[in-house]
Order: sequence, then structure tokens, then C-alpha cells
Amino acid sequence: MLQFLRLNRNQTEKSEYALMEGSQLYRFLARRLGYILLLAYSTLFLAVAIPFLWTYFIGGMLIMIFLVRFISQILMLRKYRGGKIAVGSEGLEVTNRLNTFTIPAENITYLEINVLGNLLIREKYVVTSFPIDLLKEEDRASLIQMFEDMAPKRTQAYKKTWELFDAILVAFILAMHIRQFIVQAYYIPTGSMENTLQVGDHLLVEKITYGPVIPQMIFMKKEVRLWGLRKVQKGDIIIFKPPGEEERDFIKRCIAVEGDNFHINDADGFVYINGKKMDEPFVKDYAKITDVGITDYKGFGNKRLIEGVVPKGMVIAMGDNRTNSQDSRYFGYVPVERIKGRAFVLYWNTDQVIGRKGSIKEFFFTRIGLIR
Repeated sequence: MLQFLRLNRNQTEKSEYALMEGSQLYRFLARRLGYILLLAYSTLFLAVAIPFLWTYFIGGMLIMIFLVRFISQILMLRKYRGGKIAVGSEGLEVTNRLNTFTIPAENITYLEINVLGNLLIREKYVVTSFPIDLLKEEDRASLIQMFEDMAPKRTQAYKKTWELFDAILVAFILAMHIRQFIVQAYYIPTGSMENTLQVGDHLLVEKITYGPVIPQMIFMKKEVRLWGLRKVQKGDIIIFKPPGEEERDFIKRCIAVEGDNFHINDADGFVYINGKKMDEPFVKDYAKITDVGITDYKGFGNKRLIEGVVPKGMVIAMGDNRTNSQDSRYFGYVPVERIKGRAFVLYWNTDQVIGRKGSIKEFFFTRIGLIR
């Protein structure tokens, strides 16, 4: 039970409260139904965004509670439509569609508000229920104030607990949507993008440019990418899942897009796009390069999966540290639909704040700024 009350016998005036009607009632029911649908969507979304068995259970329990409460409100509305409740020092009067019940004060043992949003008026052998959730919000608050709370500390503790739970739940769901559709934090564990990105770098990846992705949920055949600001361009540092890899996200630089004729020249170690040798100052140790580059297929066998014209809907992604990067030379073309977003800002580096032995090493502002 949510709250226990007793009738205040010191009241001098009689107050009357009528249930909502018309458009106000329909808006109230529409909002309650909207909450249930939003909760159902959030449960499905969170189950995909953070695969966790208990997500369905917790979400399902919350949906069941709100659904049962909504059904109870509909049933009570059929019985009490046009009804009202009157409170005075001598007792209560409850009016439903057919009758008016007078409950003398001396017959009332106590009152309680239950989880279904009903006021239960308990007599020795009879219980009368009235749907106070169907009152206007200000009328409901005024009605409750006319009674004496039998356990005010318990009521206050319950309200604070519910407010905290509600705030945490809303914040968590909102954070997961921001993570899925707007921006997500990542950590760099390897040196495949040195010197642009270093081991220990923490960065933010925005998902607006290429269009956020609605994850595949129940009743969806596949995930859906929304409209973005532009397509992937050469030079963008992208986060993606390579073909055949579902567990890890990779971060590389887009080197070529659909329609480009891509070639790595074994003779000079440079990348050629549409017959033109590329100047790639972002490649590690590029400043030391003279006539011989460092991009090749050594260690990748004889696959050469990315030679020739890049197919439609594909890009080529390679690490800036060409001699130590598992990239398109290994897994081939990257489908655009598997790209999650574009890396755009560094905000600190773990190893520069705390050294490997735990000592303060260097102030982290040396690794902060836009990623290019």
C-alpha cells in the first residue's frame, strides 16, 4: 500500500471533487497509454543497446504494473463516470453512475491509497473504492490534504524513493538514446592509428553526420539508418564493425569511397587513388619518407581484396600506422551501413594522467582537441 490515512474530524467545511470529463479525461488516458508504449519501446531499445538478460525482465515487470493500473482505471471509469466524492467532518459521500453512498465518520476504520491509484475507504466489514487518479491533479492533492497521514515518514520515504528511481530511470534511458543516436565515448586500446590517436586516448564519436541508426529490435528485419548531413568522405576517421566482426568496433581513416579506383603500388609503397599518388601526412613516420613509402600488403597474404574500383555502398578504411594496423587490407571493403559515426574530439588520455605504475605522469590537457 502506498499511503494510510484517517478522516480529519476537525474539518468545518464539506468539500466535493468530481472526476475528469471530456477532453481532459481523454488527454489523461492518452498520456497514460503513451507512457506504456514509451516504456515498451524503451525496454526493446535497451535490450538491444545493452544486451542484458535482466533488461527484458525489469522492463516487462514495469510494463505489467503500468498496464494493470491503466486497465484498472478504464474499469473504474465505466463504474464511476460522472461520479464524485464529498468529504466532511461527518463522513464521506461517494457517487458513481448509479448510486450515492454515505459513509459515516464513525464507521470508517481507516483509508488507504493503493498501487492502482484508488482510494480505499475501509469500514469494519465493507470496503468502498474510489478512483482518485481520475481526479484533476490539483483536486487529488487537495483531497489527500483533507485526511491525516497515519505514517508521514513512511509516505515521505516512499515519495523520495520513487522520485529517485524515476529520475535515474529517465536519465538512464535518455543517456542510452544519446549514446545510440548522437554521441558515444570510446577508448583507444591499440596503436593502429598512431600518431593521430594514441593508446589510452578517450574520444567522442558523433553520429549525426552520417545519420544515426535505429538498432534492430523485435519486429524489425534490420537496423534502419536515418537521414544524415552528408556521406562518408576521404579523410574521415570512422568507427565501424568490419565484415564478419560483430563484437568489436574498429576505428580507422577512410581512404577511398565508392567509385574510386584504389591501388597500393608495391614498387614505391604509396597509395594511388584514380591514378594519383596520395600525399598522406597523417601516416606515422610520413615525415621520414622520401622516395619509398610504407604502405604495402606484407603480412596480409596475397588477398589484395581492395584493388580496383570501390563498389557502391563501400569504403576503404586503413590505420594511420600502416605497419601495425588490421584494416581493409585484411577484411576488405567496409559497408557504409556498418559505419557508426565519425570521431571528432579527444578529451583526455589515461596513460598521460596516471602512469603504468600509478604515478602522476603528465597533465591530460596535452591530449585534448578536435581530431583530424
